[in-house]
Amino acid sequence: MSFQCSNADFHVRSVHDNELFAVRRQALCSSEVFRDMFTCCGESEETLDLHETADSLAALLILLHHPPQPPTKIKRDKYNLIPKVWNDPKTVIPLPLLPRLFELADKYALPPDFVTEVLGEHLLAHASEEPLTVYVIAHSQELHRIASQASQFLQPMANYSLHEVKAIPIEAYHRFVQLQDTRVKAMRKYLLSEDIFPHGYGICASHSRETTQLWHSKRMSLAVKVETLTDVAGEMEIVVYQEPVQSCAVCRKACIAAVEMLRYKCRKIPRTVDKLNA
Repeated sequence: MSFQCSNADFHVRSVHDNELFAVRRQALCSSEVFRDMFTCCGESEETLDLHETADSLAALLILLHHPPQPPTKIKRDKYNLIPKVWNDPKTVIPLPLLPRLFELADKYALPPDFVTEVLGEHLLAHASEEPLTVYVIAHSQELHRIASQASQFLQPMANYSLHEVKAIPIEAYHRFVQLQDTRVKAMRKYLLSEDIFPHGYGICASHSRETTQLWHSKRMSLAVKVETLTDVAGEMEIVVYQEPVQSCAVCRKACIAAVEMLRYKCRKIPRTVDKLNA
């Protein structure tokens, strides 16, 4: 990681690698630790030695001189897609860099709002693809909102190795299991109780038997496969494109209504651990 500074008026040195960096004193003052150092040393000192590697020091100086902005967000408004906000990858700090940046921000006492509102948002941007890693980092930083948000993307806990779950506190692991069990049971309940022609409403005189059988067959096969991340409504939507539903306006309307009702009910199911009853 390289760092360059224009209009430098001070220097810091990596003692570990004996590498000197030209910096702006005012930029360093965003850190409470540097402010205290300057108060103790006065204005006469021109170089400050720090026991950091050159790479770590460069990362810290970038944070102080060129603070990253939160990721650029793009809303997704189609149906029940998760996540509902997509982050432009070009604006997101890579996940492997974030633990060290959090460590440096804590060590040098960067402003708390920078940690939560900037670094925290970059961490959250990775939650949909690396939920367990994001959870572990967020938990270690006491970023409870981000840890909770990451929980909605976790795969069934049985899919993770022992090595992976060892990083999760036992209380949190229990809550994850509770959350996933609650979700699976609720989705299966809604799926099996949602009829395509409820109480005969909107029934098709020509294809009622075939359409009902098609719907029932699909939901029964899906019910045994439901997992915490299953998009139940999306899976049932396939029926819309099968005969006789696809070619019949009445059956198609009924199927779409049933799918949308299923989608609405599933939205009400807790997605994150903070939504579970204590």
